[in-house]
Amino acid sequence: MKKALTGPDIGHLVRGWQSLIGSRVDQFGRPELNKIVLKLRSREEGTVRLLIDLSGWAYLTKQTISTESNQGVFVQKVRKLIKKSRIESIEQINGDRILSISFIRKEQKVNLIFEMFHKGNIILCTEDKISAVMRKQKFRHRSLEAGLPYQSPPSIDPFVVDYDTFKDKLVSSQRGLGAALTIDCNIGGDISTLICNNLKIDKEVSISDVPVQKIYDELKRILNKVIEPTIFLNSEGKNFTVSSFDLGMESNERFPSLDEAVERYISSIVVVKKEVKSSDEVRVDHQNKAIEKYNLKSKDFREKGNVVFSRLNEIKEMIDYENDDDEVVVKIDNKNIWIDKTKSLEANASSYFDKSKEMDRKAERTREVIASKRVSKPKKKIVKNQNIEWFERFRWFITTDGEIAVGGKDARSNEQVVKKYLKNNDRYAHADIHGAPSVVVKNINGTQPSEQSMLEACNFSLSYSKAWGARVSGGHSFWVENDKVSKTPNTGEFLAKGAFVIRGKRHWYRNLELNVAIGLISYDGTLKFMGGPISSIERHSEKYVIFRPGFTERKIVIRKLSEAFSAESTDIEKLLPSGGFDLVRSKGVELKL
Repeated sequence: MKKALTGPDIGHLVRGWQSLIGSRVDQFGRPELNKIVLKLRSREEGTVRLLIDLSGWAYLTKQTISTESNQGVFVQKVRKLIKKSRIESIEQINGDRILSISFIRKEQKVNLIFEMFHKGNIILCTEDKISAVMRKQKFRHRSLEAGLPYQSPPSIDPFVVDYDTFKDKLVSSQRGLGAALTIDCNIGGDISTLICNNLKIDKEVSISDVPVQKIYDELKRILNKVIEPTIFLNSEGKNFTVSSFDLGMESNERFPSLDEAVERYISSIVVVKKEVKSSDEVRVDHQNKAIEKYNLKSKDFREKGNVVFSRLNEIKEMIDYENDDDEVVVKIDNKNIWIDKTKSLEANASSYFDKSKEMDRKAERTREVIASKRVSKPKKKIVKNQNIEWFERFRWFITTDGEIAVGGKDARSNEQVVKKYLKNNDRYAHADIHGAPSVVVKNINGTQPSEQSMLEACNFSLSYSKAWGARVSGGHSFWVENDKVSKTPNTGEFLAKGAFVIRGKRHWYRNLELNVAIGLISYDGTLKFMGGPISSIERHSEKYVIFRPGFTERKIVIRKLSEAFSAESTDIEKLLPSGGFDLVRSKGVELKL
């Protein structure tokens, strides 16, 4: 069964998508970890959605697909740059499984590159350089990280490649012919298999033993013969692959476009989830199978003993006692029965009964072993924070609008947050209480954080202040522009470490409620635990718990959250303010205090 589109498939799709040039982008979403949806308004097509599955699929559809996303700040950044823009170009890079889509809004141009292989990735480029990546990756020939020029993998386009380049690529491969055509020559498994079948060449043969010119000619012949997009069947009559090339297989259904064929084919794929068993469960399975074998052998031995006892005279006549062999096989009722001629037939029957009893004893001993050993369930997979980001050294959260907000944990880190990270177009928030964290909300591409983001930052500073431990229900917070925060004290005054002077207008939020939400989010494709305002957690997480100041001890909450989220206690502990807790509600996770 086909597991992903090939380079030639994507090339055919891209040629059909040229009608999308000039379409307006209504929305960009990441409803699942590896699925991207672009909602477009086209003059020719109307409202359509381009679905790109980074595991290897893509198609254009008029079906309604959600563009909701809880998948991190990367999506928020892309949305701000391409929403209401127009598509300037859609291209395939080097005939590979890589899509490049350029967007333009006023004078601003950005480029999104979708790599549909390996783990999958999206690269956001501006001015020929990477400005952000969904997943930071490093390969032997290239690196994908912000600040570097984008470099695609070395590959060839089978549609336009000349014979000499094709030959060099094929001959230099260290793989067998089938794999070399599929991977190194960018052809994919469908066409690679078809070439080998048509030329009657073994797919595993060494490259040095193949007629390269014939292979090249056959490749060009296949690529030049485009048919109606078709779903092909395997020998069992089940959907096997989808293509717009004649693969010489039995076909199921033809479609007016490859997009429709791909969409139908994907919908027919049944994903079977593999059952995960603990080592104890595997052991018990083997032991139960052993018991079944013992029972079958016991039954067989017992039946043979009965046959010997009940048909003594008949068996005597069947045995050739003049033969020198000590053992002989007699066949009765389709059973082969071994007879030891050195013993009486009665003794042979007793021997079979003894063997039957031995099998019964083994089955019983195995049952006792199963009963004596407790079967443990598979251990839950522990979710750990990985790919630690710079802001995780502080208190932090991602605002509803996708900005990064960082706050100090103590006087020293408060000093660091402001001195090192408060820059132009950033904003500063602080609760009106001694000991509250200084919170800096970073701008995105020069756009100042919104008032909603600053409300969240004010709530964050208040909730992680000493007010939580005092179990107060509410308080006041304010925010200011970055240039209103100073480390220079007033004349005759002294500023302690972590303290700052605010000069200028303060934007107040009064009578804010104290609450904290803890949830599991995805940031640049990596799962992380985040603590912050309710609105922010609800925006970025499907599994979260909401608290207010209460009387349940912090260590109990840490333990129960660790169990509920299958998390390390250290990852949970750093997210909680100091004091007691009262559970408000939860989503996607069960928790009782």
